[in-house]
Amino acid sequence: MDSAPPERKRLDYRQEAQSIRAMASEIKNSNVQEQLLLIASLYDKLADLSAYAIPPLKIESTTGRSEAV
Repeated sequence: MDSAPPERKRLDYRQEAQSIRAMASEIKNSNVQEQLLLIASLYDKLADLSAYAIPPLKIESTTGRSEAV
């Protein structure tokens, strides 16, 4: 599982979307270009959703209680 902080994940997803869009702009086949733009939009959606990610819980071994990491 990726342990990068949510801010970093959002940035990575946005950078990946930008990279895919750049690749799509160089493609002549409109079907392939359309698919790449769709994939880029999904990475943008991941970036948006990662802002609302719930942090994983850390279980305290001595008390058995859980707390946000």
